[in-house]
Amino acid sequence: MRICVVVGSMLEFGGLEEFAKNLALGVKRQGHEVSVVCAGWVPDDNQYLRALREERVEIVQLPRRLALVLSDWPTKERISGVCLRLLYPLVVLLAGVHFLSRRKAWRRSLQSAGNWVRGRLINRLVGPDRRKPFVRLLLNWWRLRWRPDLVHIHGYTSTLLFVIDWAHSKKIPVIYEEHQTPDAQFDWWKDFTQSINKATMVVAVSEASARALRTVCGVDRPVAVAYYMVPDPVEAGWRIDTRPESRNGLVRVTTVARLYVTKGLTYLLEAIARVKEHHPLTQFKVYGDGELREELLVHAQNLGLDGKQIFVGAFTDRDELPLIMAQTDIFVMSSILEGLPIALLEAMAYGRPIVATPVGGIPEAINDGVNGLLCEPRDPECLARKICALIENPGLRSRLGRAARESYERGPYSPASVCARYLKLYEEVLATATR
Repeated sequence: MRICVVVGSMLEFGGLEEFAKNLALGVKRQGHEVSVVCAGWVPDDNQYLRALREERVEIVQLPRRLALVLSDWPTKERISGVCLRLLYPLVVLLAGVHFLSRRKAWRRSLQSAGNWVRGRLINRLVGPDRRKPFVRLLLNWWRLRWRPDLVHIHGYTSTLLFVIDWAHSKKIPVIYEEHQTPDAQFDWWKDFTQSINKATMVVAVSEASARALRTVCGVDRPVAVAYYMVPDPVEAGWRIDTRPESRNGLVRVTTVARLYVTKGLTYLLEAIARVKEHHPLTQFKVYGDGELREELLVHAQNLGLDGKQIFVGAFTDRDELPLIMAQTDIFVMSSILEGLPIALLEAMAYGRPIVATPVGGIPEAINDGVNGLLCEPRDPECLARKICALIENPGLRSRLGRAARESYERGPYSPASVCARYLKLYEEVLATATR
């Protein structure tokens, strides 16, 4: 088989990217041909790009300058700044109208006019993501050059729905996989019904996500569920009992997450402030980066916390994960929305006691009180209480860590079983397309 994988981007750090990379490599090692189309641009030092290239997986992407202009937010802000300077005479004219009609101070009128023009530039001209026609051209070129048997789209909300439309118009079998659990409280899935049922097959990362795809997104066909793969660290030489012991009462609490609204990190910070009142030596670290970094640092400061010590940045090489887990006594995930987070499954594989929220597919992996502790989302008091319970009870930490590891061992997360599952789905899609 020739499988073309399509991703929206390859961020420096992310569960979707990690899984897409692992699956592509796993399928290739089974003797199939795999290529990756990225609807953006990825720097050469990106850990996922490096891993794919090392295994000779062909990767195509938009040219750097074009991708930055079309979709990179810092670039868009610089462009809007240049446009605003060019339109300064218009700003002055609008400020004059505002000054005469509203009788406000001139400086205030000038600022108001500038903000108005900048807002229109961002909302209507510079801000919108305009990659679609260029990605379609890229896909058309790659289709003619590489001739895939099927397309596997790794989607997150509605960003790549247009690729379903493209594949459908070219009569190419297509799998669309949604990596989040659709939720009606967010409008990210409002356009799904226009495209989703053109896919040959829809795949969800958990049973909860599958149900939501039907009820929220209007999927009217069976939805296959295929879990993430997580390589076994023990097979790579990890020993569960080699974690350094806590010293002087120091307990280390780790979170691995993008700094994004769905991760519930403001609630985690509020929980940290509560825990610090009772256990001031407890060390918290969040590994990840994202658009909320500055906002979270301000929130931490307002709570009397040192945000820079907590938000230590993303790790850009997967080889760092064993060291991070070796320095982890408790793993916490405070999400308000999830698919089935790879970071949680990795914590299970490393035998770490877990405190998490029962959103998306997390309750399919964690049973409260059995192999982890669960708190309702947006409840920092509960998070703090259960983290404190683990800090104060090393025996409970050990028991839950062992149970988490056993759940991983029994689960369908090994690369071999996950690859076999997807190869079966690919065969089903190709069989459906030839009927």
